[in-house]
Amino acid sequence: MALFDAIEIFARVVEAGNITRAAEQLGLSKSRVSECVIALEKRLGVRLLDRTTRHVSPTEAGVIFYQRCTRALEEAHAGVTEVMAYQETPVGHMRIGAPEAFADRFIIPALGSFLAENPQVTAEIVEDMRMVNLVEQRLDLSIRIVREPEPATIVRKLGMSEILVCAAPDYIARHGVPQHPVDIPDHKCIGFAALYWAREWPFLSPQKHTVSLSPVMICNSTASLRAAVVSGIGLAALPRWAVATELNEGALIRVMRDWTLPESGIYAVYPSNRLVTAKVRRFVDHLAPILRQSLSDMPDMDVAQDGCPADGVNVISDGSRPDEQAASLR
Repeated sequence: MALFDAIEIFARVVEAGNITRAAEQLGLSKSRVSECVIALEKRLGVRLLDRTTRHVSPTEAGVIFYQRCTRALEEAHAGVTEVMAYQETPVGHMRIGAPEAFADRFIIPALGSFLAENPQVTAEIVEDMRMVNLVEQRLDLSIRIVREPEPATIVRKLGMSEILVCAAPDYIARHGVPQHPVDIPDHKCIGFAALYWAREWPFLSPQKHTVSLSPVMICNSTASLRAAVVSGIGLAALPRWAVATELNEGALIRVMRDWTLPESGIYAVYPSNRLVTAKVRRFVDHLAPILRQSLSDMPDMDVAQDGCPADGVNVISDGSRPDEQAASLR
């Protein structure tokens, strides 16, 4: 195997801390990865990794070598990206970060039609709620649902994520409907660890009123939070996009519809130190109208305690390209 390929494999093993995990990430067999690292050690004449049955860690020489390798890899990948940015035809592999539960409902359907139209592109979805570093994670694009995107990135706003307080019908039958935030402490609540307000609900209108929670359950994924509230464990605050189907089918009921919680923007985020490649630019251009339509078409048939239909989703899309108006996009 070429030296540069061996260096990249070694770096991925150090980052994964495990040969099996690194092999999965690289799409190689475990034996191939192990053989490559051993061959690299023989070539350099020094042991790079300390190995146990479940974990590997770099030796002192391995740490020095890894630090140099990562710089070389970053420069090499940046060079490839910059060259590919000049291509008009989308080609190559695209790593897309997206929040779990959002990816399967919105990103993957749009990606399916995009890949069909662009057969020279392959894609990889990395689902994660954390604010990971795009360059370190080798992400070409990240879809983030946040109040404000982090600085030093190029962003394109795709829409808004509205938060609703919901409960299952059987929970409502047993515990009643909260009418005001002051009623919430008398209810069982489910917290969402991924939000900065995991243990409180900071209602913004019709007046500001923050409610401290003593959750009977904490979830760290949207899917588990949705499952918990559907099963009748308690009240939960979830994005409309995550529960639109359940609201439409009657598996959930929206409560306290007049009280609003902080909304987040849905952003396409790019590393600011890279030119945007044709594959990424074209995919975001492809995704934006599909996502806008999907959010606009979400079933709006949830019924609050007064029997009125809930408000719709406010979707914003500026239609501009990040490589054309990067300085003005916020």
